[in-house]
Amino acid sequence: MTGVSAVLFDLDGTLVDSLPGISWAAQLALDEVLPGSELPDLRPFVGPPIREVFRRILGEDTAGFLADLESAFRRHYNMDGWRRSFAYADVPVTLAALSAAGICLGVVTNKPQAPTRSILDHLDLARFMDVVLTPDSCSPPFASKTETLAAALQARALVPALTLFVGDSYDDASAACACGVRFAAVTRG
Repeated sequence: MTGVSAVLFDLDGTLVDSLPGISWAAQLALDEVLPGSELPDLRPFVGPPIREVFRRILGEDTAGFLADLESAFRRHYNMDGWRRSFAYADVPVTLAALSAAGICLGVVTNKPQAPTRSILDHLDLARFMDVVLTPDSCSPPFASKTETLAAALQARALVPALTLFVGDSYDDASAACACGVRFAAVTRG
């Protein structure tokens, strides 16, 4: 890959399809907090943190209600939901080729650290990653994808002009722009 020494990836919708597990855990959370409610298709909403996803799909801004939903979701997702994620077919081969070419690889995601690591380990993708950063990789947590991406650049002393960020959302593109790195959009997420 000419002119690129590092490729950083968003996780959900870019490297893996985590929608089956997210939908499963979100429905269980909704069943607990708001019994009898039917979850709409989450695909158009996935990307931001889960509390924001719930806020958007339910039109609800009550902090306590959203906190209860998020807590129930995290319990179900962290226990078993993450196992329902799968790598897109071309991902292992692509990561292996980039790694063999000496490209530094990493993940920058809004997903918390525990399920991110579990997914990467379970799908045998962790072995390719030189850096994995999530909002809760530090304390206090990163406030945005931009902060997380900037920290990934700093952690590996990556040159922004030689770094590519691959993602599937406006949030990803915005973070790349703010950090001065090139951006490649994927449309499958």
